Amino acid sequence: MTELEVEIYGKKYLLRGDKAEEIKAVAEYVDQRMRELLGKEPRPIDPSKAVALAVNFAEEIFNLQKDAEKTEMEIMERLNGLSQKLSRLEKLVEI
Repeated sequence: MTELEVEIYGKKYLLRGDKAEEIKAVAEYVDQRMRELLGKEPRPIDPSKAVALAVNFAEEIFNLQKDAEKTEMEIMERLNGLSQKLSRLEKLVEI
């Protein structure tokens, strides 16, 4: 487990994770999104803004999951089609 001190929206945090690069990338992403949604200059965040930010992150996660599921379905359909074609080719070769 790796520990890394990062700065998010003007405040330092000690985060733990498997890889320092991933911890840093996640912290930079969170910092960037907070600055986009709350303003460039860090300032105290009231609870309603914190909840709005959490909802925004959750929406991003749900959208990514939905996209991943759609892509998985498309891949499965494609594999099924290829499998059927392969079966037909195998039958032709048997003749």
